[in-house]
Amino acid sequence: MSQIKEFVRTTCPRDCYDACGIVVLKRQGEIVRVKGDPEHPVSRGTLCGKCAIAYNGAWRDYPRGSAKGDALLRADALRDRTQRLSQPLKRIGAKGKGQFTPISWEEALDLIAVKLKTILDNNKNNHTPHIAQGSSILHTHYTGTCSLIAGAFPLRFFNRIGATEVDPDTVCNKAGHAALEMIFGDSINGFDPRTAKDAACILVWGANPSACAPHAHKHWLRQAPGKVIVIDPIRHPTAAQADLHLQPFPGSDGALAFALLHVIQRQGLIDEQFLANYTLGWEEILPLLPQCTPEWGEAVTGVPANLIEKAAKIYASGPSLLWLGQGLQRQATGGNVFRACSLLPIFTGNIGKPGAGFLYLNGAENRGIDSDYIAAPHLNQGESVSISHMDLAQRLEDSVNSQVLFCWNNNIVASSPEQKRLRKALAREDLFTVSVELFATDTTDYADIVLPAASFLEFDDLVISYFNYSISAQVKATEAPGEALPNQEIFRRLAAKMEFTEPELFESDGVMITNLLKQTGTVLNFANLSKIGTVNHTAEPVIQFAQLKFPTPSGKIEIVGEHFEKAGLSRTPQPFADARPTNGRLRVLSPASPWVMNSSYGNDAKIGKRLGEAEVLINPQEAHLRGLEVGNTVILSNDTGELTLKVALSEDVPCGVALVYKGRWPKLDPNRANVNVLNPGRKTDLAESSCVHSVEVEITPVSAIASRYPLQPSGHPTAGVIASGAELRSIASGTKPSVGNNILKTALCLRHVAFEDLGSFEPILENYGYQITYLEVGTNNLRAIDPLEADLLVVLGGPIGVYEVNSYPFLIDEVALLEKRLAADLPTLGLCLGSQLMAKALGAKVYPSGRKEIGWSPLILTEAGKQSPIVELAPELTPVLHWHGDTFDLPKGAIHLAASGEFQQQAFAWGKNCLGLQFHPEVTRQGLENWFIGHTAEINSTPNLSVTKLRADTQSWGAILEKQGAVFFKRWLESIEEGTPDEKNSLRNGVIITF
Repeated sequence: MSQIKEFVRTTCPRDCYDACGIVVLKRQGEIVRVKGDPEHPVSRGTLCGKCAIAYNGAWRDYPRGSAKGDALLRADALRDRTQRLSQPLKRIGAKGKGQFTPISWEEALDLIAVKLKTILDNNKNNHTPHIAQGSSILHTHYTGTCSLIAGAFPLRFFNRIGATEVDPDTVCNKAGHAALEMIFGDSINGFDPRTAKDAACILVWGANPSACAPHAHKHWLRQAPGKVIVIDPIRHPTAAQADLHLQPFPGSDGALAFALLHVIQRQGLIDEQFLANYTLGWEEILPLLPQCTPEWGEAVTGVPANLIEKAAKIYASGPSLLWLGQGLQRQATGGNVFRACSLLPIFTGNIGKPGAGFLYLNGAENRGIDSDYIAAPHLNQGESVSISHMDLAQRLEDSVNSQVLFCWNNNIVASSPEQKRLRKALAREDLFTVSVELFATDTTDYADIVLPAASFLEFDDLVISYFNYSISAQVKATEAPGEALPNQEIFRRLAAKMEFTEPELFESDGVMITNLLKQTGTVLNFANLSKIGTVNHTAEPVIQFAQLKFPTPSGKIEIVGEHFEKAGLSRTPQPFADARPTNGRLRVLSPASPWVMNSSYGNDAKIGKRLGEAEVLINPQEAHLRGLEVGNTVILSNDTGELTLKVALSEDVPCGVALVYKGRWPKLDPNRANVNVLNPGRKTDLAESSCVHSVEVEITPVSAIASRYPLQPSGHPTAGVIASGAELRSIASGTKPSVGNNILKTALCLRHVAFEDLGSFEPILENYGYQITYLEVGTNNLRAIDPLEADLLVVLGGPIGVYEVNSYPFLIDEVALLEKRLAADLPTLGLCLGSQLMAKALGAKVYPSGRKEIGWSPLILTEAGKQSPIVELAPELTPVLHWHGDTFDLPKGAIHLAASGEFQQQAFAWGKNCLGLQFHPEVTRQGLENWFIGHTAEINSTPNLSVTKLRADTQSWGAILEKQGAVFFKRWLESIEEGTPDEKNSLRNGVIITF
């Protein structure tokens, strides 16, 4: 075998913190391998797994033979789906089908130029250069390549024609940028990672370096002398290797920041001199801190109080670095979250000194580069208009305000929200779409014209890491396949077709690289940089805000102010936490996968094997409560869409959360969709950015659907038909979806306070085929409810007495509803207050006992109880939770099932299908934290009772009760005898029919 005699040193331009050095090995002019540069300070001779595979796979797997002469190219009929695009294509089939014919560059650019000139001329003649919502020519782009010229030069063209930009940051990180700019005046001037040598602590909050900065994970964090703290809902590899991992429930980060700050204040670690000299508004934060104790923080976030204490002390002792991840602000209150987290370096004075500071992203500007030079915004003679990615689908539905769409450097069908709606909008025949791409993606399938782009291996450019303070050479290593061109050259040629004359539109790569290097003040020329590969902008580590001067109107850090209120936020950051999902829903997190880069690489065959079948990761305990096992097929669904996935279990994922990695190509998945099909495009509280990590879904086992709708015998008209996810979601609208002769069952839950819900019973009901509806009794008209309609009625607990009808008149209607329900012996379950209401409806006396029974203790079963499903809660199996002060007499005709050491009446049965329980078998450890807050007055007024004791006992017994409670409830559900629709109709008419 001939020896490798040539290598090219270049840089990875992917959307990653690392900006790794690469060596391209060549033999006889052909690339034989792409590997890490052993002399690069970040990559140190290796590439991350995904880049190593893709750069030696799909990105070098050029088309076999020329596509010229082919009459038809179909995306789903290519010999190899990983083939690069090598020449312009024109659509000849329906949009979305990926049917094209090859054309020349001349014809492609002519078609585009004619369309653009027509629109621009019409606007000019009508004196409307910018219509109501900006130009009807839109362009969307992001980080398909992050090299300086290819990533931004096309903006010159779009500025020249006054196109409406789909703001790229709104799909990712705009809320964080906006918040930091309002506080510090700058969001892209973070700490220099080299200063970690002086840091006693590195706090990584909401970032997963193991996936998005793998070499920082592998080298930088491990070699840092200080303690590493990770705050993230997921125990990812970086969290697992950290000295301390805090695992808050998603959406509670703002509350956690305030709990940390409470400890810092209590320990006397606030730097008041720094606050007084360099900040505005810090005094307004202090009144918020006393309530935010670690115990409060634990109740709200799920992070143990002792870990909150420990983390706060380590960080505040400093000097400390704070790494704010982009995922952290992808939630509904992302702006407030960043404001709250920013208080940590501010209040501890961890700014302006070695080993201290914060980082969101490091921009090109802090290496002296003028971004306006690259983008040339001065070419736009009108008003610059942009829209949010969250509004893209809606905008594309508007044929007046969206006539042309350019997609470059991104794959919107895979990455944008409202996937189904977006596809429909892209299918408009009157929407002229141009896609600049390397591969036949989901987005190119909807394009009218596809322009083949060159990869980073095929042209010179510069790369600026958004983590390290580096400047790197991207060096051409080979020719592009066929007729593919770099982004910048494509738009130079299009500018010529448009007969534009501005010199900025035609500036060459070589001139631009020279000018950009001059701006950095580092190396003299590109040839020198190419030999070195990478240089740091400064010889010594940069100290963030070393002069303690901030580019804000006041020159100080602005913690509070009217500018926040004008932006729709509160004057001060707040200790907010999102409400937990209800009605059995899960919060979906869709972070970066270890194997794809956003959607890049999703088409590589080897990457596909590592990705495997699409799956959802949930906690084993969550799976147990829902009756799910590894490999089960489930449907995640909400009002926006649905996704069918396989179940995988992981202790790294907390209960209440579903983890689904982003980045899969919809066209290569059986779903024809990825996790973004569930994203409704809801916006953050600031900057109209994505809050994709606030998405909630229902999870439904396909096996449960099939069991509800059994397949009919062969030959039956409905043989093989089961309910779809769409039919399941129709339940929410009050209809009962049906397949064949089967109908979904309904469970109506009468709720008195929001935090006393079905708890562990909720997923069980869903798995047994019930559609659950909560009815808030205090705000709904109970007289409008048909007491016989629901297949199951559950009456939940609450902190009121059955006899308090003057204060709570709805109790009269609630008892009347139960009277009719119990007379019909239709399945009814009463929990605590619910059992008391059942007793009242059956004619028994309900009254205050004069004492409280709050806490954990065992039941005492009667002989009848031992023969009933209550036996699963026998004292030798589990204690139960009691929380009441009222009691009742046993209703006449009821069967006594259980007592306790304090009260005689704890459980009774009525008829075949009705059960009253004075205690709480439904509670969960997680749910009880809300009880401890909601019942704080009662707890504090009860002798020998405290939240601390209740929490400790819950830790001891909660898991056992959750397990045995599930066994009991399933057994009871299987024992009840439901009335048929005919029986219910007969009962309404006063006639009882027995079969």
